[in-house]
Amino acid sequence: MKIIIAVDDSPSSSELIRSITSRKWPQDVNFKILTVLEPSCVSYADLSISEYAHTAAEIYAKRKAAARHHCEAIRHKLEEAIASASVHYEVREGAPWAEIVTAAVEWSADKIMIGVHSKDVCPHNMLGSVSRAVVNHSPCSVEVVSTSHHRKRHAVSGAVAEKTK
Repeated sequence: MKIIIAVDDSPSSSELIRSITSRKWPQDVNFKILTVLEPSCVSYADLSISEYAHTAAEIYAKRKAAARHHCEAIRHKLEEAIASASVHYEVREGAPWAEIVTAAVEWSADKIMIGVHSKDVCPHNMLGSVSRAVVNHSPCSVEVVSTSHHRKRHAVSGAVAEKTK
């Protein structure tokens, strides 16, 4: 079984990892921890000035290093909790939902697990924009794990929303 765990540095990702480590998994489970860095907001015209280009490169390097460090910490948690699991990680850059779906296609994932931290004000919008787009475009099953704060805010019964393909 091949499972992509889509994470960022939000509380919803922490809740997702807690949910994963509290379960029993088959011996052959393979986890890919995936985090996606959104592209910088700096315009490419501004990058022609060498001072800005150097600063932008430094910022990107720090963002990528922080993302790798975060994924490495999650990898260690999963390996400790699920000894039989094979765990690796990948850091990508782009639109988060598109990169998550692309990774699922490329890796032939059986499932994507993702947290939700909806900032939407309307109660009918119980999924955030990224988790909603992943659910709508995924080639495989998607499990969306919400935080206790999100469940209280939206009065959702149960912690998990799941779509199976």
